Order: sequence, then C-alpha cells, then structure tokens
Amino acid sequence: MLDSPTATEAVNGPKYLIDEVAGVLSNIYDKDTSLVCYCAPSSWATTKAAQSYVKKANHEGFQYQGAINEELLSEIELLFKNMAHGDLIFQHVTLMCEMFEALLEPKEIGLRILPCIQGLSPAFHEQNGVVKMVSTLGGSGERWVEKQFIKYAPLEKNQISPTIIQPKSSDVNSLCDGDIALFKGKDWLEQEHNAVITASPSFSAQCAKICIYIDYLR
Repeated sequence: MLDSPTATEAVNGPKYLIDEVAGVLSNIYDKDTSLVCYCAPSSWATTKAAQSYVKKANHEGFQYQGAINEELLSEIELLFKNMAHGDLIFQHVTLMCEMFEALLEPKEIGLRILPCIQGLSPAFHEQNGVVKMVSTLGGSGERWVEKQFIKYAPLEKNQISPTIIQPKSSDVNSLCDGDIALFKGKDWLEQEHNAVITASPSFSAQCAKICIYIDYLR
C-alpha cells in the first residue's frame, strides 16, 4: 500500500492524485487538483462477471437522473441479481454511489451503467459539467492526459473551440479495471482551468466492459 498519494503535475499546472486509500478522493476539493483516483483493482470474479453481463445485456444500459436513495440501489441490484457474481458488480456501483454522496452531497445526479464493446467518446476532449465519478469493470478504464502534453489544432472557420490533437501514446494514462476516479469539469466554479482531458477506454476485438459514470447535476 502506498504511504502517500502519488502526484504528478506540470509546472504551475494541475495535480493528478492516485492512491490505494479511498481517502484520496477527498482531495478533489483542492483548488490545484484536476483528478483523484482510488486504486481498487477488480477481483477476477468481478472482471469475468462484468464481461459476461455485457455480452448478454441490452446495450442501451441503465440510465437514471435523480437523488441517490434506496429505490435507486434496489433498481441497480435487480440489474445483476440473476447472474453469477452479480452481487460483486452491485457492491461496486453501490460503493461509488455512497462515496459520491458522502463527498459531494448532491441533490441530483446522472448515473449511467453502460455495457460497452467500443468507446463512446474515443476522441480526447475536455470534461464538461462540474465533476464526474468514473469506473470501468471488465478491463482498462478511461484514458486521460496531463495538460502539459496537450496540443491543439488551429481554429477552423466558425469553430468556437480548438480541437485537441491526438496525443502521443506514451503521454496517455489509463485507469485500471476497478479503479474509481473523480474528474473535474469546466463548470467547477473558478476552476475551469482544471478540467481533465479524457477519452473513453480503449477497446480491442472481443473486449466487453461496463462503464459507470456518475455526474453531479446539482
């Protein structure tokens, strides 16, 4: 176990904090921090259960907007109730909801539990919204790049914001299977500059992953 969070940062740039202790997530309130990640590797059983679920699931997935409450958790439990080790997936999503509620005290969230066989947003982009919790089960997770390695293409006619040039593979980081991270978005008041640059998980042939997202709405 790490004695203290691993931090990377550009000169005068945002911090990206990674630790094996869940308490690292509370650092999201640090005005100099863009990303915090709780390293919680999935068990073999959880990974296999996630892959099995995706291969049989309705690919629209589960989407919800509202408060975190017992009714929501009951709905999530039903998604995985009749499958081997489905309880492990349910426990993971429940943990995410509980941590999100404890840290951010939201009145309303947007929750997506998406069975994926390909990336939803493969191009690197700046995170929207205030803050998002992300996790992937079944394989490697969301990709992200430190601001110091980001380059932009020249603005085209009528283009409002520049396009991010695909970064070098050596500059791209990925969350691990089971990691739980918080990404700041450009709507975090007075911290627009800390918005994380991310892209969906990478997928090869036969990949099957559950991508879980919790957005802070209010």
